[in-house]
Amino acid sequence: MWIKSVALLTSLAATASSAQPPPIWSEAPSVADVAAAYPAKARGAGVGGRVSLSCEIDRQDRPRDCAALGEQPSGYGFGFAARKLAEHMRVADAALRGQEVRIPVTFDPAVLKNEGPLVTRPVWSTLPSAADFQASFPKTANGVNEVRVALVCSATSAGLLTGCAVDREEPAGQGYGQGALALAPKFRVGPWSLDGLPTSGARVRVPIRYQLTPAKSE
Repeated sequence: MWIKSVALLTSLAATASSAQPPPIWSEAPSVADVAAAYPAKARGAGVGGRVSLSCEIDRQDRPRDCAALGEQPSGYGFGFAARKLAEHMRVADAALRGQEVRIPVTFDPAVLKNEGPLVTRPVWSTLPSAADFQASFPKTANGVNEVRVALVCSATSAGLLTGCAVDREEPAGQGYGQGALALAPKFRVGPWSLDGLPTSGARVRVPIRYQLTPAKSE
């Protein structure tokens, strides 16, 4: 008899490795907040932008004295809008008080549309356990060693995933897509993505890679 176990789940890394890890946010603007702050000139032209802010965390755990280190493209008011949005943010770690943090802010024109942006680099606050993944496996051995599944879900203000659908399943027809859907309630997403997009009111892509090692039962 053969069983399967999880050997690697690198697609579910909670944060990206970097010289300065991004702060974890307990509060951040929603899609509606970003849409409301979207510069009128950029809105009219259908232009998106990116801003990198440098801020100090105050005693209320909020960014202050923010300065735009980079603004692309310039001349559309993205820097000013990003600084206003930073006022809605709060870090989860009080140890960051008095420290400088970098905040990426992405202005995606999709925030102006009904379906919202697609977040592909979320920060996960909660992930399923190894036992949860094990329980989601198909009940019959199928000889598959590596599986890739991607869900696309809507994120609530509480970080819950709703309305999930299988966007990718390779190989298809083995039952892993349905298993991944059953895992969706075990995820919680943070309010701000690694590349500076809001998650509340957005669609979130959930990539899962199973590497499965068969082992003989004793």
